[in-house]
Amino acid sequence: MAARNSKNKIGYMGVKLHQFLSFSPIFQKAVSRGGDTAFFPGCSLMGYDPELMRRVYRWLVSVNPEMGFVSACCGHPTLALGDGEKAAAHRERLSALLGGLGIKRLVVCCPNCSGTLKEGFGLSVVSIWRLLDEEKFERRTEDGRKFVLHDPCPTRSDPDTQQAARNVFARCGIKWEEYPSSRAKARCCGKAGMIMVLNPEKGREILNMRIAESENRNILTYCFACVESFAGAGCSPAHGLELLFPGTRKKRGTWRNRIDAVTGRLL
Repeated sequence: MAARNSKNKIGYMGVKLHQFLSFSPIFQKAVSRGGDTAFFPGCSLMGYDPELMRRVYRWLVSVNPEMGFVSACCGHPTLALGDGEKAAAHRERLSALLGGLGIKRLVVCCPNCSGTLKEGFGLSVVSIWRLLDEEKFERRTEDGRKFVLHDPCPTRSDPDTQQAARNVFARCGIKWEEYPSSRAKARCCGKAGMIMVLNPEKGREILNMRIAESENRNILTYCFACVESFAGAGCSPAHGLELLFPGTRKKRGTWRNRIDAVTGRLL
């Protein structure tokens, strides 16, 4: 397995630990509100800001009172490691969790979750951005910066989500310019396929190539992994959901945030 031969064995074991914990009962919470649709925030949002996650969920419930909630992991990191057998086991476990609640449709924030959950689960998967656009979400933001817009690389083959995000940003008065490489040609932030963890030097090289495309360091995106990647390089990134559902983010450890996400009150 290529990942096993990575010079960064600590990074490899870190991903394995992440997946072990993510699929443990501690971090798996599923709530049904009587419908067949649930919010699937993904590990990145839960680890980034559980209060933002709850603000988004409350809006979703206001749109659909039967909207459930699932805090599980999609298993993408295991797929990135090339461990097909373990990925299949994760898929079976998640499928059983969702099937037990009668959930057939998931609303997702994470582009990687979107791609992973569309394969082999038999589910309908919709991006939060398409739903926000369909509902004509409009809330004027207080952030007056002009951003440069970074499309997460998993959305290269998802033009509908790319356009929906732009529609929502425009409706909310967010100002941005495009990178020369955008939409289907969007460059990676350095985290695709766990590169930044397994081969940090290569990941930083890819990240720097993206940043160099613009002098603007105020970067707007709709992937929390991308936000963390740009922040680590000294940029001033913002996730679109932070602008639409503003609040005060508590800066603390990822796993502490994830515990909060699954133990705190949702509504």
